[in-house]
Amino acid sequence: MLGESSWIGREERLSIVSRMLADYPYSQSPVQVVDAALQLAEPCWRDVLVDLGCGDGAVLVRAAEKYGVFSVGLEIDPRLIEAARRRVRNAGLSHMVDLVYADLFQVDLSRFSVVYAYPFPPIVKRLSLKILDECRKGARIIIHDHPLEKLEPLKTVALPSGGEHVHKIFLYRLQ
Repeated sequence: MLGESSWIGREERLSIVSRMLADYPYSQSPVQVVDAALQLAEPCWRDVLVDLGCGDGAVLVRAAEKYGVFSVGLEIDPRLIEAARRRVRNAGLSHMVDLVYADLFQVDLSRFSVVYAYPFPPIVKRLSLKILDECRKGARIIIHDHPLEKLEPLKTVALPSGGEHVHKIFLYRLQ
């Protein structure tokens, strides 16, 4: 995690974050994809959802509003974490959403029962291994567009985008 109290200097920290942002560019999931993904996972108030690379917090707010699920967003871009904080605050959901400035690969996923990610293709293999290694039995994993490796989806939903691209949502349940 790259917290503010890190022992490295501010300039070096910004350089590291800049390199990471090049590796993990931000792509927002459209609201119809978020709604379909959450409907597939069927979260409830007993769940704890994590959005790996939460961007502006749209998935977190939707999960808290529609399903009453406590949600945690991990985000490495300080500008996006601020946008997510504003969105959560404006929705009046600060008690239902926690935002963490962190590299998703540095956070233990074992406490989450629902995982949402819109991964950039180069990290899919590493993310797949992390999920297999850390997520508990019964966890529901929702992936937008780029399927995990070494796992078979329980369900797949295709949603037209209005253009050439067709969004795909993959639901996995760990056994």
